[in-house]
Amino acid sequence: MGGKLSNLSLEYFVLLSFMAFAFSCATPGSDEESTTSTADTTVPTVTTISPADGTTDVAVTSTISITFSKSIEPRNVTTSTTESCSGTVQLSVDGFNNCIPAVVTYDTSRKIYTLTAGSSSAALELTSSTKHQLKATTSVIDYFSIALASDYTSAGFTTTSICTSGCTWSDAAATGMTAGSGHAVVYHLGKLWVIGGGDGSSVYTKVYSSSDGTTWTDAEASGDWSARNDHAATAFDGKLWVMGGGSNGSSLLNDVLSSTDGKTWTIVSSAASWTPRHKHSLLVFNNKMYLLGGIDNSSAKMNDVWSTSDGKTWTEITDNATWSKRSGHAATVFDQKIWVMGGDNGSTLSDVWYSSTDNASSWTQASTSGTTWSARSGHTAAVFEGKLWVIGGNAGSESLDAWSSTDGSVWTNVGAKSGETSRSGIESGVMANRLYLIGGYTGSAYKDDVQKYAP
Repeated sequence: MGGKLSNLSLEYFVLLSFMAFAFSCATPGSDEESTTSTADTTVPTVTTISPADGTTDVAVTSTISITFSKSIEPRNVTTSTTESCSGTVQLSVDGFNNCIPAVVTYDTSRKIYTLTAGSSSAALELTSSTKHQLKATTSVIDYFSIALASDYTSAGFTTTSICTSGCTWSDAAATGMTAGSGHAVVYHLGKLWVIGGGDGSSVYTKVYSSSDGTTWTDAEASGDWSARNDHAATAFDGKLWVMGGGSNGSSLLNDVLSSTDGKTWTIVSSAASWTPRHKHSLLVFNNKMYLLGGIDNSSAKMNDVWSTSDGKTWTEITDNATWSKRSGHAATVFDQKIWVMGGDNGSTLSDVWYSSTDNASSWTQASTSGTTWSARSGHTAAVFEGKLWVIGGNAGSESLDAWSSTDGSVWTNVGAKSGETSRSGIESGVMANRLYLIGGYTGSAYKDDVQKYAP
């Protein structure tokens, strides 16, 4: 009996020793931090990013990686799925006014996260010849519920130019779309959208989209959508937005419509605080939409500035901006500034104004030097290849010349497509590092074509 007890005791001792040894050698699995180990209370930081700050000539097809000092819970590392800066890790070319949608992956250590421009439904490239910045917010949290101490924002890297060997204009041979004049063009979720327009007698009801500039699909707009031209549109908060416009200068509106898919439209406001108008501008700046200028039902031109974060509640920044009352001007965001260029205040204009203040309350006129674009209205503005562009317009007679600038002061004549010497009421958009010009009026015909500027 005593022998049996001794054997059992020995076996029990061996079992306990093995368990103790196994426990002491245990390490956290590759999928997550061990819940039995001592909590790591160090604050996570960003240790490196790639491409590194200051890197130039980065390929537009490159991925971006961010490395943290410790493992981060993957569910707390998200990226923007639309142009809105909504992710905990964000990629932007305009100071996080808008963001580049990206897909995020991570390695087994959960320290290195990689961003690839695009989404589950659309592949994208980085923006050519442009500085990109990466931000990690304090919503990045590790396995012990410890967050970054403060937002991290990189100084940025710069991509290579796609036009190094030259870019030229060509006809995209567009099919399935009508634009005419007074339409709006918006880039949203990997596609260009053409919204409304008209031909001088009819006002168009259609909304079209294209992922290549050639084949266009009718979105079959429904819901609260109504035909209009000379309205303004933009992309914001994952939606398309349309505001104002009318029917060839009459029955002007001050409504606000939005849509996530271009098909079903909802009235956000049937009568916004600003006066009904057309030939105004609409853009996104500092995570708000801004509406600028235009002309009202009494043919009075305006230089008021309004902002909103939801399309419903509007704030009037000023009813008399420093730039003169005008309509048919071009406006865009470039170099973390709002730009207003040209237009008509009774005479065509060639002035250039910008605002870098948080609420666009203060404006400065750019001091242009050398040869610059002629006074005009009905032109379009774009940001392409790291430059500010002014294209087309009515300068006494329609024109289709293109000008670019790195600072809004010194301008270079980029030229126009051969055989294309006139065009006003034209609109532009940038998609997949290609600049597109759509529609317009030549003085004798309303156009539905698409011109592309590319290598």
